[in-house]
Amino acid sequence: MALQGDGSPMNIDSELAEIAEFWSARYRAEGFIWGTEASPCAHEAATHFAAADAKRVLVLGCGYGRDAVYFANQGFDVTAIDFATEALALAESWATSGDGAGQIEYVRDNLVALNVPDSAYDAVYSHRTLHLLLTRERLIRAVAEIHRVLKPGGIACISMRSPRDPTREKTRGSAGEDLEVSFRPGHRILFLSNAELGEIAGRCFSTIGQQEMRERESKTQNYDVIVHFLVLGKEADSRRGFAETGFKRDE
Repeated sequence: MALQGDGSPMNIDSELAEIAEFWSARYRAEGFIWGTEASPCAHEAATHFAAADAKRVLVLGCGYGRDAVYFANQGFDVTAIDFATEALALAESWATSGDGAGQIEYVRDNLVALNVPDSAYDAVYSHRTLHLLLTRERLIRAVAEIHRVLKPGGIACISMRSPRDPTREKTRGSAGEDLEVSFRPGHRILFLSNAELGEIAGRCFSTIGQQEMRERESKTQNYDVIVHFLVLGKEADSRRGFAETGFKRDE
């Protein structure tokens, strides 16, 4: 069992726990891996959230909060979730420095079984995180959770690694659906085609927009990554969610 920030149990399987520990170790070693500037995807998402008149935004896989801080500084009411303890420790250290970081509520939680009420948020954002879940089944669960916590008429912006991403050339095959980055043992990524990702999102959502976007891999890796960026809408009278995915949500 892992623990949430408030000390209560968080259900998480052994593979997700291993992923969380990999990222905690990386944050301990590298700190602010991508710097403190918001990603291009965050800038794009903010325009969609503003156009939808969103107020409450949930950030899934927030890391140390570079995009969450940007949203807070744009005037959104932000809750940010990650399951890596060291990511949230960095976020808390940043919160004491100003820059709007102190406006954010940070929570440790399981990204595929969120401890969040139904229809709690106007918008959900997830950037370069969902491909770390490693299997289609977990991804389907995560998308259904995003749908569940969005209010009817809400909007989600998510990005995942594109198969055209140069990182794929730096991976080696492993058992299952994921690939391991050759120069960073333990860093595994699920690559799905645009069509596969669209099919999974379409189980719950209507697609408002989609495009490929680029950003620098990190401060130390000087090449661009390519992500598939989706803008998804929850229908105002939608009844879809776990029932349509075929999964029963774990309580």
